[in-house]
Formats: sequence, C-alpha cells, structure tokens
Amino acid sequence: MMKKTQKSFVKGAAILAGIGFISKIIGAVYTIASTSIVGTYGMSFYTMTFPVYTFLLAISSAGLPVAISKMVSERVAHNDYKAAHEVFLKAIKAMFGIGLITTIFMIVFSKPIAIMLGSVDASLTIKAIAPSVFFVAIISAYRGYFQGMQQMMPTAVSQIIEQVVKAIAGLLLAWLWIGKGEIYGAAGAVVGITISEVFAFIYLSILYQRRKADFHSDIMSTQYTDLTQHIGRRLIYLATPIIVGACAMPLVQLADTTIITNTLNGMKSVVLLGQEIILNKRIVHSLFSLLTAYVNPIVNMPAVFSLALAVSLVPSISTSKARGDLNGISNKAGIGVKLSLLIGLPCAAGLYLLATPIIHLLYAKLSGDNLLIAGHLMEIMALAVLFLTILQTMTGILQGLGKTYLPVINLFIGIGVKVLFSIFLIRIPGINIQGAAFGTVACYAIAALLDVICVIKYAKAKLSVLQDFVKPVLATACMGLFVYLVMPHVASGEYPRLMTIGVILAAVVVYLVFTFLVGAINQEDMEYLPGGKRLSAMMIRLKIWKAAPTRNDAQ
Repeated sequence: MMKKTQKSFVKGAAILAGIGFISKIIGAVYTIASTSIVGTYGMSFYTMTFPVYTFLLAISSAGLPVAISKMVSERVAHNDYKAAHEVFLKAIKAMFGIGLITTIFMIVFSKPIAIMLGSVDASLTIKAIAPSVFFVAIISAYRGYFQGMQQMMPTAVSQIIEQVVKAIAGLLLAWLWIGKGEIYGAAGAVVGITISEVFAFIYLSILYQRRKADFHSDIMSTQYTDLTQHIGRRLIYLATPIIVGACAMPLVQLADTTIITNTLNGMKSVVLLGQEIILNKRIVHSLFSLLTAYVNPIVNMPAVFSLALAVSLVPSISTSKARGDLNGISNKAGIGVKLSLLIGLPCAAGLYLLATPIIHLLYAKLSGDNLLIAGHLMEIMALAVLFLTILQTMTGILQGLGKTYLPVINLFIGIGVKVLFSIFLIRIPGINIQGAAFGTVACYAIAALLDVICVIKYAKAKLSVLQDFVKPVLATACMGLFVYLVMPHVASGEYPRLMTIGVILAAVVVYLVFTFLVGAINQEDMEYLPGGKRLSAMMIRLKIWKAAPTRNDAQ
C-alpha cells in the first residue's frame, strides 16, 4: 500500500511538473507575442499591472491549494471522507469571500494603485485583470480538493486551459483593441487572463459536479468523523508560510515597478549609450518596458530547466532524509550544485554574448536605440540567469530537507539589497534604468550565495573543485569562444535573425560536446535532468558510457 501511495505521489508530482514546464513555455511565448502587437509603450502598462495582480493573488490564494490538499489527504488516509469534503466546502466559501473582496479592492482602488506605480493610466489594466483574482481564488479550492484526493489531472488540465485560452483571447483582444490606443491594446492582453481563468473555473466546476456522485458515496460510507471546528485556523496555519514565500517574487517585480517609474519621472534626463536623453512620460514608460516586458521574460526562460531540476531533487532528497541516508543527501546535494552550474553558466554566457541578436530575433519590431538599450540591459541581466538557476536548485534541495523557511528568508534578504541598489543607482543619470538591472543581479546573487551556504551546512554537500566548478566553466568557455569567433559573421550576414538561430543551435551542440569531452557530467548526474534517464540509456546504447559511474568514480 505504501509503495502504491508513493508511486501515486511521484506520478502526480511528475504530471504537475511537466504541465508546469509546458505552461511556462506557453506563457513566455504569449508575453513575447504580446509585445509585437502592443508595442513598447503599451507593454509598460501590462508589466505595471502584473506585479500587483500576482502579489494580491499570492496573498489571497497562493498557499490554499497546498493547505487544502494536505488537510484533505490527511482525512482520506483515515477514510474520513466526510471531514475531507467539509474542508473543501469551508475552503470554497472562504475563497469566494476572499476573492470577491480582493477583486472589489482592485477595482475601487485602481486609481490610487496606478498612481503608486507611477502612471494613473495603468488603472484601466488593473480594472481589467481584477475579476481574475476572484476566479483564481475559487479555482485554488477546487485544485486543492482534487489534489488531496490524489487526482492531479484536473489541476494539470486546468493549467493548460489557462495558458491556451490566455494566449488566444489575450492576443486576439490586444489586436482588436490596439486601434483605440496602446493602453487599450494592453488592456486587451490583460482581459485575456481573466477570460482564461473563467474557462478554467468552468472546467473544474463541471468536473466536480460530474464526480460529485462518487465523492458523495464515499462521504455517506464514512462511519465516523473527527471533524473539528478549527478547519479555518488550520488552513491559515498551513497556507501562511507558502503565501509568504509566494509573495517574494511579486515583491521583486513590484519593487521594480514602483521604484523605476517614480524615480525616472522625477528626473529631467539620463545618459544611455553615450547619449543624453531628455525624459518624458512616454520615454520613461518605454525604458521600464524594455527591462520588464522585453528582457525579463528572456532571462526567466532558462529558469524552466532549473525549476524542473529542483522538482526532481525535492522527492529524491526527501526520501534519503526519511531513510536517514546522510551520505545520499550529501551526494545528491553536490550533484544539484554541479547541475545548476551546468545549466546556468552556458545560459548566462550565451545571453551575454548574443544579447542584442537574441532581442532582435524575438522582437522583430524593436529597432534603433530601443534595440540597443534592450541588448545592453540583457548583457547586465545575463549574470542574473546564473544566480537564479543556482537559487532555484538550492531551494529544491532545502525544501527536500524540510528547511522550507530558509530560502524564503534568504530571498527576502536579497530583495532588501535589490531595493537599496535600485533606489540609489537609478537616481544617478549615468546609470538610471541599468540600476534596476544591477539590483536584480544583486538580489539573486545574495539569495543564491546564502542558499548555497545553507545547503553546505545542512546537507553536507560533497563538492569537488575540479568536477563541480572547473569542468563546467571549461565547457562554457569553449562554447563562449565559439560564439565569440562566429558573431562577427552573424552581424555582417544577409539574414542576421536566421543566422542567430543557427549560432544558438550550434552553440548548444558545442557545449554538449565539450561537456562530455571534459567529463563534466556522468550518468548519475544525467538522471536528475528532465528526460535524463532516457538520455543516459541512449548513451549506454551508443557505447559512449560503458557503465553507470558513481560520483566518487567521477572524482
């Protein structure tokens, strides 16, 4: 029975991780596509609105699915289906009220919130996205209940529905409304989010009604229930730490939004690319948009791979901890550190060396000074990719150890550093918007460093200077040299965007080849990567690997 439950959990986690991966890809594509329709100025309103939305969403519903699923699964484990269903009923009533209050708050106070963000015009997009908070709050109750009943597909399917509908409805409405002005185009993209949540809600509510008969029979078969009067209190107790953690990233974005726009609005001019730029409302919005709507989505793309790595490390390390296998914990933590470098280093180097070509590739309509400014900001933010990759991987290790509060504390320390950097650096005319980029790099660097220290302390991570640091750096350097040598030909070529794609693909191949040539990765490491077991088996069939070397063998 235990093995069956464990397999069910692993399968469920794999489903959610896979769907999460797909969702992030669709979301990134949607954001990039939106910029081509709405434009630089219009996207500033989209990116202004989103941190407010995600922050209030985190407060209102982020931790509830986990808390509900935990409480439901606890009752189901004791065959107490009546109590499990009562948890759901009380949760959905609470989420109805919380979601409604939050939505009304956003609509009523849309103008003051927009003024706080630095642009009163953003009130339109805030109103447009407000109803989605209501639906997401209710959706979280449904998802928590289904997950507690060990039914992961409803959550997975609803997430796909969200992303697909958002992409279709958002892009269509942005295209239809852009004729009224850029602000309305941004509002159209935002309304797409609300529509997507409505569709997800409809799907989950219909599914619940269809399965209600099965749930009802289980409830009626319950002979005893120890249901208490403290369901709400326990939900809050379980959800609060998760909510605090979920608020971290929205706070980073909200800090950027508030500090950048308000600071630049108070300045007369800045110096960018060696030229003085006289600031006005439109230019301030454009500079903000270049960083938050154009550069940030690209920087966050590699995080999809490190997130998948983190997801695979959590149950693996948790299992070792449950067994008291300290050596296994140490071994896996060391592998996690190395793999985070193997993912983060080449991504950071590639984004730095190909910053402007990648911007031009993804945002064809961006040209002139805006293209060069975005490329320059990308060069700064490229280093953030490395630290973000390490941060997410270390978070997975610490979560597996049960030290869930540590990465949250470390990230909030990083946010504090970012705020200080941004406040002081943006005010300097020669640094201006670049100060926010430096602040983000500092935020992730501090948080990642603190997480690594915690992993070394609590997991006793086995680290080898040669295997874990020197070899990944060497493989990355070889890839970087290749890109550096071919880049002049790309810049002067007849089809620069097509050639950029070719260089990226070639760079990936070069990196993989040198990774294997220098022995930076072995079979044991490979198995923690997405699809790693299949790749490992293929390597054995091709006789590239004769056996499954252990970490100690590699050292």
